[in-house]
Amino acid sequence: MTLSKLALAVTEDDINRGLEGALAKMAEGPQGEGLKKIKNPRVELKDGLVVFKCKASMGPLPVPVEAQIRLAPAQDGAALDVTLEKVSLAMMGGGAIATQLMGQLAAAVAGKPGLSVAGNTLTVAIRALAQLRGIALEGTLRELAVEGRALRLDFA
Repeated sequence: MTLSKLALAVTEDDINRGLEGALAKMAEGPQGEGLKKIKNPRVELKDGLVVFKCKASMGPLPVPVEAQIRLAPAQDGAALDVTLEKVSLAMMGGGAIATQLMGQLAAAVAGKPGLSVAGNTLTVAIRALAQLRGIALEGTLRELAVEGRALRLDFA
């Protein structure tokens, strides 16, 4: 399959259905036990950010977790930057937790094609990942915006 133009709008509901399916599939794998500690995962789109929320079982009481993520085209539209702006864990939050999580992510993606981490930003080479799925992506990511309760992407 070859894609040269694509305009895509993905709603919060679309993302949350995909999130449910992905977590259910991942729970069957080696991370299954850890994923059982995550309750009520949801994504909200607001103020130009993708906000992930859940409750994590850490001891006797569930702890609220929130991560604020900014998405932006990079490398003249050949890549997507996914920046972890802020992480809140119960009453704690800020850059220290985000930096620690991104360090773990950097180790996990080291050597993986199309993925790299610098600071608090994961850069995704769009064409390289599309090729892994057998898709030849000829366009570039011209625009990415959070509008209302939808994420809009425009490739040309």
